[in-house]
Amino acid sequence: MKRIFGVVFLLALAACPGPQPTGGGGGVGGGGGGAVGISPDSCGKIDTTKVGRKLYAFLVASAELDRASLELERSVHDACKRMAVELGVSPAGDIKEVCTRAANELDANLKVSVKSESRLVTRTVPPVCTTSVELTAGFVAQCEASASADVNVQCSGSCSGTCNGTCDGQCAGGAAGGQCNGQCQGTCRGRCSGGCNGYVDVDASAECKASAEIRAVTHTECTEARVEVVRENVTVVDDSKFQKAVAAINAGMPAIVKAGVKLERAGKALGLWVSTGASLVKASGQLVGDLGEKAVCVGGQLAAVVAATANIQARFSVSIEVSAKVSASAGAR
Repeated sequence: MKRIFGVVFLLALAACPGPQPTGGGGGVGGGGGGAVGISPDSCGKIDTTKVGRKLYAFLVASAELDRASLELERSVHDACKRMAVELGVSPAGDIKEVCTRAANELDANLKVSVKSESRLVTRTVPPVCTTSVELTAGFVAQCEASASADVNVQCSGSCSGTCNGTCDGQCAGGAAGGQCNGQCQGTCRGRCSGGCNGYVDVDASAECKASAEIRAVTHTECTEARVEVVRENVTVVDDSKFQKAVAAINAGMPAIVKAGVKLERAGKALGLWVSTGASLVKASGQLVGDLGEKAVCVGGQLAAVVAATANIQARFSVSIEVSAKVSASAGAR
């Protein structure tokens, strides 16, 4: 009987439509907010068993990642639109078209507006992006049905709370036997309480680890980035074009720098999320046995995750590509 249900489950995966492009900004489009997409609660309450909890946590993380990837793409797209307006070129088109147009015009403006021995430099001050270790531990605890205090969360970055482990930097609370037991001004390679300005790594089952690390990224709070155009050994020969270039850099670069930090962290969590999704799709027999009549519905949700994966990866890829192009044109360091 399980084998028959398993075949039905796999057919649902193959037939169920995934997220469709929503338009309205990005050139890639995708789920997360569209009429069809990942909806963790659409199959009713499934987080009452061990397998159901892990599936539900994964679907919630997937929906958040889908939305976050779309928001990041839009933030870069909007930044490029603002730059295009300041430069006097069309802000119309998808993210790749607008950002390429803005980058090329910015590059052209700077080439004709200044004479210099060395390239005009845009100094950037990256945002401080903080992830709550307690919140991340809570995600794991929910998924594993364990206590938050029992969850091992490590911070590969600066720990604003107490770092219990190795501190590659200065340990404010003193260190004994090479172990820090205080605030780490540097990189905390151990258990961190409080906020983590870096990547949060959790020790959990593959499904709960993937879900928690994705959600840690989507719930990370960032300050605004800052930019400064530095005129070193530069002679301005066309002030109008130069001022347009500076205005464009100020209008768009802070958002692009901020998105870059978020994209980097999301990229670290993406690989495990993709492989975990593929593993869940293959585990149809166990899903049927554990979820019963809800298995086909959940299978449809996993199909939506599979369909959304290409869109999510494409959004990250194009956002990284155009951000690098615009940053290079601005002479960012």
